[in-house]
Amino acid sequence: MASLRQFRINIFRYRKCLLFPVVTILMLFMYYYKNSMGDRNITDVFHEKPKIVPKVSRNSIPKLLPGVLNDPTRILNRKLPVSHVYIVSAYYYPHSQALGKNAVVLNSIVDSVNFNIEKSTFNVVGSNETQEKSSSAILQSEGTDACRYASVVATTNTVDKLKKLQLESEGSTIEIPFKLARYSAPKPVIICIAPQYVAEQWQIFMIQAHVAHRFGALLHIYITSMVDSYFKFLKEYERQGYITIDFWLRMKFAESVTSYFEPNVNAEFKNQAGAYTDCLLQYKEAAKYIAFFEMEDILFPTIYPSYLREFHTRFSLDANTSSLYYLREKHEFVKSPHILEFSFYDVLGSLRSSTKFGYGAVVVKPYLHNSIGISGTRNEILENRQTIHNSHITHIQWPLEKNRNKEITELVEADFGPFTGKIRPADIIAIEKDITRIKGNPEIFSAAQELPSADYYFPIISQCKKNILFFESESNERKCPNTESCELSQNEDVKCVHSNAEYFSGHHMEPFTFHFSNNSFWSYEIGCYQ
Repeated sequence: MASLRQFRINIFRYRKCLLFPVVTILMLFMYYYKNSMGDRNITDVFHEKPKIVPKVSRNSIPKLLPGVLNDPTRILNRKLPVSHVYIVSAYYYPHSQALGKNAVVLNSIVDSVNFNIEKSTFNVVGSNETQEKSSSAILQSEGTDACRYASVVATTNTVDKLKKLQLESEGSTIEIPFKLARYSAPKPVIICIAPQYVAEQWQIFMIQAHVAHRFGALLHIYITSMVDSYFKFLKEYERQGYITIDFWLRMKFAESVTSYFEPNVNAEFKNQAGAYTDCLLQYKEAAKYIAFFEMEDILFPTIYPSYLREFHTRFSLDANTSSLYYLREKHEFVKSPHILEFSFYDVLGSLRSSTKFGYGAVVVKPYLHNSIGISGTRNEILENRQTIHNSHITHIQWPLEKNRNKEITELVEADFGPFTGKIRPADIIAIEKDITRIKGNPEIFSAAQELPSADYYFPIISQCKKNILFFESESNERKCPNTESCELSQNEDVKCVHSNAEYFSGHHMEPFTFHFSNNSFWSYEIGCYQ
């Protein structure tokens, strides 16, 4: 019996000796794991959506410090203390067909990882000289799962004769600027042109401007950066009533006491959807129809003599139609190096068509929509989107110099054949006459003398887009589609104008911290950058 008791004592002592190193190893493992995960909350790990990422050690995940996060692992679904919001624009509608009386619409881009944006709201405070009103603005997103920042619109109603607009959270407020929406437009059809970056293709602009003018549309063009001679040329066209020019600013956070991911990198094509949405909101009460095109998207009506008739007839075919969807057919053409040689006849003679179609572009009745994406809105019933089969967009993406430089043709992944488009002879003659008339304008002709005769930035951007966007699918990385990483070598002989503004950040607020800009202006000091 004594020996059995002694045996049990020895076993107990052995277990105690064994338990100590096991506990020690476990504590060291937990310490290492905590440090390797930085400040991530352990519950966040199990709630994050899995993404395929390159094989990089998790020790490289940055600690959460104030300011921008540089994350080499591209683990962009990491939760942060707050969601940062950049207010692109805010519009006030004293009366609106769809939004009601005293409506406010905020066009923003939101870090959407922390929240289900569709179930979130902004608290808005509107006031005039005698009254103040608080309301919740419902959010609507045009985001994509591949990008951390989503284009988001918030709508609400406020006081009569709005004088001051604020955003509120837990008793803390910031004031943001707002604009009165347009209630008249020079033409019933507005074509919103996607933001231009280091733009130099003035020949494509001339085709777009004169075709749109012929068929009764005004071009609304957003510019981030552009060769300065081209910009001066556009300003003359604006004076002639062909176009309106607008700023498209880079998104900047003036300051932040919490961490954030850089918004321009992590928004789909640097928030092109936000530019389209801004254009929609500007002209929502002023236009009959709004189209959302790239500069290269040329639409020739095939049946009716104007865009107004074309769109009206197609929408009338089905009362449930919420948008018209035109497919893009790729084209190339030979461009003239100088305005004296530019001719619409020559453009048509050199146009060559591909059998390949790209993503489409949409036309909408503005009162039916509050936001828009790059190729249509995700907030419509797809069955109500009418795809147009007997007409398409002539997408002139590949402008060739007269020597047909191989640098561009080697980038094209399409075989081009005879031009397949249909244009009425009367329209061709009218467009050529209009071009001849505008070339005779002294101000236009003077501005055109400095236009670039050869490409510099276009081949760089085109090659970069191909490398980043088209070949990325071959890798295991899933990145937000963007050209922000394209490196642009500056040329002393090529100067650019760039959009700029005063940038502001609101004080720290939860769950959203807001940033915005005001007093936009054109700068000649930034250089030729995106």
